[in-house]
Amino acid sequence: MKLINKISNYFLFSAALILIVFAVFLFFIIENTIKGEMDEQLINIYKKVVRQLSSGKEVGLSPFVEIEYKADKIFQSGFSDVNLKTDEDNDDEYYRQYSGIENINGNNVFITVRISMIEKDEMFYSIFLITIGSLILIVLIIFLINKYISQKVFKDFYATLEKLENFSVSENKDLQLSKSDINEFSKLNEVVEKLSHKARGEYRSLKKFTEETNHEIQTPVAIVKSKLEMLLQSNNLKEKELNSVKTAIGNLNKLERINKSILLLNKLDHHKLFENSQINLSEEIKNILSNYSEAISEKKISLKISIDENINIIANHSLINILINNLIVNSIKHNVNNGEIEINLKAKTLNISNTGLPLKRSPEEMFEEFHKDNPATESAGLGLAIARKICNLYHYKISYKTEDKRHHFNLEFQ
Repeated sequence: MKLINKISNYFLFSAALILIVFAVFLFFIIENTIKGEMDEQLINIYKKVVRQLSSGKEVGLSPFVEIEYKADKIFQSGFSDVNLKTDEDNDDEYYRQYSGIENINGNNVFITVRISMIEKDEMFYSIFLITIGSLILIVLIIFLINKYISQKVFKDFYATLEKLENFSVSENKDLQLSKSDINEFSKLNEVVEKLSHKARGEYRSLKKFTEETNHEIQTPVAIVKSKLEMLLQSNNLKEKELNSVKTAIGNLNKLERINKSILLLNKLDHHKLFENSQINLSEEIKNILSNYSEAISEKKISLKISIDENINIIANHSLINILINNLIVNSIKHNVNNGEIEINLKAKTLNISNTGLPLKRSPEEMFEEFHKDNPATESAGLGLAIARKICNLYHYKISYKTEDKRHHFNLEFQ
């Protein structure tokens, strides 16, 4: 959730809570105010009725004024609310009344005066709803103003985030952030620029060190390998010594592969080093599969292929060959005897699935450098890391999942 939306949600929640409490408070205030005014009116009407009765005038307007002269009856004085049936439709009607006993001309008279509550209730609810509606409208207006102001205030912050998302230490370009008139954002941009500059410097140093180290390793490895191969051709070696030499040559070959893979990983940070051309992806996959027909047959793997013809992409031919090659080799190497490989190419979407042992590590680690699910294998653990780096170079989408005891690699070409 965006920061602005988070702030807006807190504002709305707080405003709604305050509004509910205020509405309850307002309800009782208006109700008591209207009742107070009605009670005052009833007292005035009651006094007027008493004066008229004292002057000998007849008073009576049922049900608003009722007079009873029975002195022996027990009456209840004071304010009360009653429901009375009307003569017209025999429905209950709600009244507020005041009753009292007065001694008029020597007689005890019980007087009841009433005011209908229907109009007062309508007025009460009208006032309440208009007030609440006005408050809700004010809150919404304040909310919109607050959101607009927040967007203006956080504009520099989001601009910084956008540039950070597009920033890469491998690109030969410094991170340039816009100036802000807000001190906190200005300080944030200053710190981020310094960190990005430092990160680029450390990346260049590390990259230079890696490249130089790899180049320096190549020569002594080649010399040692050639000497061992010459020694291997000697007829004076015993079987144990011969096996030791073969093991040494095997490890040197592995070191050469790792060295070449690291060099390739470093080069993949610079897309300008690779020339692009049109590649028939359908034919490329078929050619790579033909190179591994013996390895597939050796493990008795069942191969299912569904490839659309003439699927073309624009990319570097060598890199695409490495990408597809690494995925296919991975599906063979980590398969089981009498297993299956299924390859589908449809509308620039390649899916390679294979049977195999359950994954021992997290799927998120599959594309990390030097990741090996089985440490005992001779693999350098760089094949899938190189595949992901090639995909990043061309903005392809590569993903992995395990389902129904099968491993699935999905590749979407843009």
